[in-house]
Amino acid sequence: MDGIVVGVNGSVEADEALDWAVAEARTAGLPLVVVMVAHERDDDALGEVLATRRAEAEEIVGRARERHGGDLDAEITVVHGPAPEGLMAAADDADMLVLGRRQRNRLGRRLLGSVSTSVVEHARIPVTVVRRPEDGDQSGPEQPSDETRVVAGVDTSGHSVAALRHAGAVAARRDAVLEPVFAWQITTLAPLPGSWGWAPPIDDYENFARERLEDVIRSVELPLPPDRIRPRVVHGQAAKVLIEASAGADRIVVGTRGLGGFDRLVLGSTARQVLDYSSSPVTVLNG
Repeated sequence: MDGIVVGVNGSVEADEALDWAVAEARTAGLPLVVVMVAHERDDDALGEVLATRRAEAEEIVGRARERHGGDLDAEITVVHGPAPEGLMAAADDADMLVLGRRQRNRLGRRLLGSVSTSVVEHARIPVTVVRRPEDGDQSGPEQPSDETRVVAGVDTSGHSVAALRHAGAVAARRDAVLEPVFAWQITTLAPLPGSWGWAPPIDDYENFARERLEDVIRSVELPLPPDRIRPRVVHGQAAKVLIEASAGADRIVVGTRGLGGFDRLVLGSTARQVLDYSSSPVTVLNG
């Protein structure tokens, strides 16, 4: 099925994801599909279980319709199986899969749960994880602005190029400003004290990073005028820089793995931290 697919389960977080998906479907001009997963293992009562879950999903959509003034057209689908597999199967050909977050750590922060982690790692389509703004506990202060901002994390890897391309398309239809953010960091400088050698000035590293970012932006051919593309090159740890940039943004778009990732670690550390601590919705692309 195509369009915007959102997973619901009756939780507050899933309702927030549904509200976000409603707005996304409207601005993108795409159909909305609401999916509930029935994970019970009693095959003898499967028909009854599916009927119960459909009734629950219809109630959830009914409440959303009230929140949105009655103007809400959505297809309801109930699938059977483990939640990650069921959601990905339902959204196999969709434009985007939208999820909320539910799991909390010992400090009460809602972090990425096992279902969301599995979906983000393995989905072949963009996945957006929606969180409440107040959940972001590491982002910087929200920057007051009348502009809509879409942030894209870029490190020149294939996954980040896909993220930039997606973010550009979102910014174009949202009449938003696109902020491609390239984070660079030097943890140590050679040579060691007392040895012979030469290290380039810090400005040379920053200029090199800026050139790489500009090269990527040119290669993507973003559908935006130059005044709505505002690249930023920031010295700092990538996840921290992106989390701070997410404050007040419409969304932040990242790839699952960057240049520093290992193939065996499907969800890279930067993407994981951004998903856990960004104060805006996070869209993740597998490249």
